[in-house]
Amino acid sequence: MANEQQLALLKKGVNVWNEWREKNPETRPDLREAELQKEDLGGVNLMEADLRSCDLSGANLMGATLRFCDLRGANLSQAYLSNADFSEANLCEANLSEAYLFEANLSRVNLNGADLQWAYLGQADLSGTYAIEANLSEADLRGAYLLGTNLSDANLRGANLSGADLQAADLRRANLDKVNLMGARLLKTNFEDANLTGCSIYGISCWELNLQGAKQSNLEIAPPGEPGIAVDNLEVAQFIYLLLNHKKIRQILNTVPSEIVLVLGNFTSAERKDILNVIRDRLRLRSYLPVVFDLDKPADRDFTETISCLANMARFIIVDLTDASGISQQLQHLAFQQKRVPVQPLVQATSGECDLFEDGQPYPWLLQTYRYRDLEELTVSLEEKALAIVEAKARELMKR
Repeated sequence: MANEQQLALLKKGVNVWNEWREKNPETRPDLREAELQKEDLGGVNLMEADLRSCDLSGANLMGATLRFCDLRGANLSQAYLSNADFSEANLCEANLSEAYLFEANLSRVNLNGADLQWAYLGQADLSGTYAIEANLSEADLRGAYLLGTNLSDANLRGANLSGADLQAADLRRANLDKVNLMGARLLKTNFEDANLTGCSIYGISCWELNLQGAKQSNLEIAPPGEPGIAVDNLEVAQFIYLLLNHKKIRQILNTVPSEIVLVLGNFTSAERKDILNVIRDRLRLRSYLPVVFDLDKPADRDFTETISCLANMARFIIVDLTDASGISQQLQHLAFQQKRVPVQPLVQATSGECDLFEDGQPYPWLLQTYRYRDLEELTVSLEEKALAIVEAKARELMKR
């Protein structure tokens, strides 16, 4: 239990408390289990205080000094903690859900098992911090410093890490499902056995990553507002982005054999996403790297140039024409120009869509359209009726 005299002194106000601390620098405050909900403690000096199981929910601790504090099991949910100094404090299993920690100093802190769901940690310093098995789902860590931070087994699902510095961070077995990593710095970051499914990774910088056993499917490399481009490897994603934006690199590598397969189509609806998943899964089983370009808007010049660049890197192209009203004459022209890259059109027979490549049979690289009735038929027959055929055509064209 808290020291009653010290607790009474704290409730007299921050100025009274800080003056007492200055006069008694060797006294370690004992505020265990204190009820301090919604207290105004901005700028308070609580360095080295024992605050275990203390309730500070909704309290104002902006600019507070909490260095070396013992906050194990404390409740800081919805607390205002911007610019607070927690360096080397123990926040093991503390509740920081929905806390506001803008530019807070959390360096070398113990956050193991802590709950930071929906917390705001913009530009916070978590360098050298331990956050093993911490819950950071939906947390906002834009521009945060996570150099050497141990986030192994942490839950970061849906978190925003755009612009964050994750140099040498340990994210083994961490859940980063649908995390925003746009513009993040990834240098010697450890993603071993981590889940990176569906991450947004436009503008990342990645070097010397450990991706052994990591799940990396459906990584989005396109900037916001542009047609989605998804790949299945973090390092390859950065490489593809460089190829899309640097013509000299493309010229050098256009003749290199590739395992990339470009997949085009309108996959915006739930039904079409199921179709896309089947195509992706079958390609992955054959050790291909699917790069998906979702055609959910009419084509323009930039669109066509991007598709052309991706097509030149691909082993072959899969085009699903179902619900593909956005595939214009430009895309037809593009497909006809890929003389070294075979094109396999698909269409769901029940969709009523016209085959946009009806006149394409004279083109040896444009294969006959494969028509499927439904998801079940596609699942069973895609490999035999389309993938095996287009792969054979790819090998044939490579020999010429």
